[in-house]
Amino acid sequence: MSLCLQTHSARRDEVNIALQQMQALLENLPLPILVQNSDCLTLRTLLQVALETQKEMPQLRCGALGFLYLERHNANGKDERTSEVQGELLAFFLMQPRRPWTSEQIFEALWSQKDVQRAQWSFHTARKRLHEFAGEEVIFKLKRGQYSLNPEITIWFDVTEFESLLTRAYTIPNVTARIQLLERAVQLYRGDFLEKNYKDWGVPIRSRLREKYISALLQLGQLTQEAAPEQAIGWYERTLHLDDLNEDTWLKLIRLHVQTNNLISAHRTLVLCAETFQREMSTKPSVTFLQTVRSLIGDATLTNSGRDERVHVE
Repeated sequence: MSLCLQTHSARRDEVNIALQQMQALLENLPLPILVQNSDCLTLRTLLQVALETQKEMPQLRCGALGFLYLERHNANGKDERTSEVQGELLAFFLMQPRRPWTSEQIFEALWSQKDVQRAQWSFHTARKRLHEFAGEEVIFKLKRGQYSLNPEITIWFDVTEFESLLTRAYTIPNVTARIQLLERAVQLYRGDFLEKNYKDWGVPIRSRLREKYISALLQLGQLTQEAAPEQAIGWYERTLHLDDLNEDTWLKLIRLHVQTNNLISAHRTLVLCAETFQREMSTKPSVTFLQTVRSLIGDATLTNSGRDERVHVE
């Protein structure tokens, strides 16, 4: 642990060796010992993070959560970006980095609206510009007309990092470390996967990652609702921004407002919930939901914008 605290002054290669040795020791401890002493699991995760910081800076960075971007770090230390076409091509390969793709599969996914000749031109142009941007071949041509990522290039991909952080968060027993990992993951989620790209290949990926993001927000709300209810309220509100027909989330939010003695916000949340269900589904929240809310705050009467609005609980 003292070595970890001295990483700012120790030689990088020496620190890296020490951390690797410590990690190897923990990795080889019998499972019963790790289970009995959960701090060992926490330390192992912290060592993994420390070792990650020792890695060389990736040659390329690709972001596909929200606004698509692709950048590299040049000799002057400045980030340079390339166009969305090359970024989409790279993101397509990065979603399954070890899988080879035929040209037909690539054309169908990325340029299905074009004929074969134009799709071929678009693909090879994007591949060439990606090569020029990175300074080396990023997408190799294999035998039988297949293409694959160059395994020698280090590429940071926000989707991979997002899913990796979530996996680690759900397997670590320490609550504080889990919260930190989940927070890092949701910070990466700047928006839905390729949110302005409407091609079919991205639809299932977008849905899957969105569900993972919502699940992470709910986890953060659950983990913080006792010790930091105000933070939990923020997490649940962000969840409802994405999934506003989830009665369970609305109920958790109302409970937290009651818990923090903010009945006005609890009433306001109930009215907003009822308005949302009426607007989106032309219906009301379930009887069970309304009865549970009534047990918490009674009939909700709220003056909003100068008029009385009442949610009746039958």
